Amino acid sequence: MTGQNNKNIDIQFDSTYEKTNRKVTLFLISKCKNFSDVNDILQDVYLEYYQILMKKGFGYIQNEEKFLISLCKKKMATYYSFWDRIPHKLSLDEKEEFEKDSMFQELCDETDFEDVFFKKEMIEDVKQILLNQPDDIQKIFYLYYTMELKIPEIANLLGIKNQTVKNKLFRTRKLIAQLMKDWR
Repeated sequence: MTGQNNKNIDIQFDSTYEKTNRKVTLFLISKCKNFSDVNDILQDVYLEYYQILMKKGFGYIQNEEKFLISLCKKKMATYYSFWDRIPHKLSLDEKEEFEKDSMFQELCDETDFEDVFFKKEMIEDVKQILLNQPDDIQKIFYLYYTMELKIPEIANLLGIKNQTVKNKLFRTRKLIAQLMKDWR
C-alpha cells in the first residue's frame, strides 16, 4: 500500500510542478538578490515541498501555489541570511543550467554537426558575456528570451519602466553584437 501511495504522491507532485513552476520561477527572479541564486532556491523549494508531501500527504496543502510562494520566501530568508554572513561567496558552475537551455536543445536537433558546433560555441560566448553583466540585465534577458515574457510583463515583474527594459535589452544586444564581432 505504501508503494502505491508514494506513486500517487509522485504523480501529484509532477502535476503541481508543471502547473506552478513558471509562476514560482518568475516570483524568485523578481525577488532574488542575485539571478544566479534562482535555481538553487527553486530546487530547495520543490525538494522541501516534496518532503512535506511524503510526510503529511497531498491533502495537507490547500493551495499549492500560495504554499510554494511561502516556501520561496522562507528559503530566500534563510539563504540570504546565510550567504550574507559569508563575505566571499564563490560562484557555482552553471554549465548544467546551460545544457537544459531551450536554445541548446534546439541545437541538438540540427543535422549539420559543424553548424551545431559553431552555434553552440556562439551561445557559450553570449552566455559568458551575459554572466559578466549586472543581475538586472541577466534577469531581463532570461525573462525575455527564455520565459518569453513581453516587455511590459518584465517591467511590471521587476518594478521598472517599460523603457528601461527596452533600453537594457537594446544596449546589451548591441554590446553582444560588438563583442562577438571583435572575438570572431
